[in-house]
Amino acid sequence: MTISAGIDTAPPCPQVTGAILAGGSSRRFGQDKATLQLGGKPLARWVAAALGPAVADLWLVTNHPLQHLSLGLPLVTDLVPFQGPVGGLAAALFYARTPWVLLASADTPLLTPALATALAGAAGSLTRPALVCRTERGLEPFPGLYAVRLFNRVQDFLKEKRNFMGFLEGIRPSVWPPDSWRAYDPEGASFENVNRPEDLTGLAARVPRQHRDPGAGLSETLNSNSPVRNV
Repeated sequence: MTISAGIDTAPPCPQVTGAILAGGSSRRFGQDKATLQLGGKPLARWVAAALGPAVADLWLVTNHPLQHLSLGLPLVTDLVPFQGPVGGLAAALFYARTPWVLLASADTPLLTPALATALAGAAGSLTRPALVCRTERGLEPFPGLYAVRLFNRVQDFLKEKRNFMGFLEGIRPSVWPPDSWRAYDPEGASFENVNRPEDLTGLAARVPRQHRDPGAGLSETLNSNSPVRNV
């Protein structure tokens, strides 16, 4: 199950489910970001290509399953719609059949397979309930590794707040500083979001060679018979 040349690959981590947050419609783009095209493929498929080989299961978390069926990814929906990324985390934790969830955002198409694999591989040694990276902007919730045992805390948090950074502060995650994560992503491309049309234009010229085939490595991870859940 390889998706790139020049990167050491490892078998999927049986303890980890991959979950991609589809997000909602973007006013700047006038459409859903998960289905935006980069190099002829939807953004969500780039992210799936990085996550797929590292995890036991892979899902897209969405409030709009019908518009995301064309992505060819197994879908789950929020338990309570439109609660933002924290609500998406709650859904991923609820449906996971593994003790950990590796959570990513659909608008980060340059997520490196090496970073996804490294985060998933840390599941067996973590003592805290989450692992995230820190950049010059602060803590980066995506990609991040979250323990399924956090589900009740997420539900309690959603009763009053929805801010993901506030949630992270409350759970005191393990943190990888730049010196740790740069071994897997020297440029920090995994944390770059597509927020504006010019972002997409800029990224088109930077799609790394290992991502030229965003469907590679997914056939053994994706189950074409997986149902849409909680629709």
